[in-house]
Amino acid sequence: MSKIIILTDYRDTFYSTARTQHGLCTMDVARVVRSFDDAGLRPQVMRYADLDLSADLHGVPVLYTSSEDRGLQYKSWIEDLVLAMEATGARTIPSFRFLRAHHNKVMMEALRTQLFPKEAARLHTYSFGTYEELEAADLVGSWPKVIKPASGAGSTGVASAMNRGELLRAARGLSWSGSLDEAAREYGRRLLRRRRHHPRSLHRQKFVVQDLIPGMAGDFKVLRMGSRYYTLYRRNRPGDFRASGSGDFNFHDTAGVDQEALLDYAEYVSDRLATPLASLDIGFDGTDFHLFEFQCLHFGTVTAEKSTHYYARSQGTWQRVPEDCDIEAVFCQAIVDYLRA
Repeated sequence: MSKIIILTDYRDTFYSTARTQHGLCTMDVARVVRSFDDAGLRPQVMRYADLDLSADLHGVPVLYTSSEDRGLQYKSWIEDLVLAMEATGARTIPSFRFLRAHHNKVMMEALRTQLFPKEAARLHTYSFGTYEELEAADLVGSWPKVIKPASGAGSTGVASAMNRGELLRAARGLSWSGSLDEAAREYGRRLLRRRRHHPRSLHRQKFVVQDLIPGMAGDFKVLRMGSRYYTLYRRNRPGDFRASGSGDFNFHDTAGVDQEALLDYAEYVSDRLATPLASLDIGFDGTDFHLFEFQCLHFGTVTAEKSTHYYARSQGTWQRVPEDCDIEAVFCQAIVDYLRA
């Protein structure tokens, strides 16, 4: 039997950000263990704090959870440990770069640019570490533009700007990282040193700027779990361009978009990501599909859990398969198939 490690956080929660069938923001770890046992694996569950990095983890599959804690301090600690495990040769699922991209739109956009350069170029995406870098930048592409904080879920902090002035005002507030004391000290240094002073930025919260694709009434959430694809359509908030977090979703509405074309695109994206699990936010402008965001771990599972069916490719065509989703069983099957591929 092959060993597989399952890492939980300090609350003993694992993976899901949404309330699952069990009423908690976690998968049922005991059921996950049983599913892996039934598949002939030897699961070992432990908390991050109990992980022994001196042990021989070379080639050992490791499933782990992330965190969305305020300020991401706990997630930062998790990143330290997962990167250390990868350095010892552990087979972390997914790889560290996707953990780094969780709750980090700057890293996610960097990966999107590397993996899907042509699509990324259509949105003219920029990332900035300070407000001053945006202020000095020459932006190409169309207006309006979207500005996004690096962290945040459900479109929190995301705004649109019709022109450069609106963009700079939004970025100034979004990127603020200072305090009153720090601002006072910096102001004093600028007065005393004048020309000899190289100002320090008080706006160091990283952020992303990209073109806004107009005219879309919503987007699609596609969840891939192994060979299963689950879809739903999300309408924008009333009077707003944002669909994420709107709560207005439909499992049967396709908004006039060809379902097979959507699934083809989702398959292309998730195959390129090369992970067994992926949550994709996809838009369609009437001609092209656009990958807005993706996550490969610790995403909400409502798209699967509330669906009455999934899609799977069989002999080259998409089949709609009726099923009430058992999220732990589906999760484990996706991992088992990935390990055996």
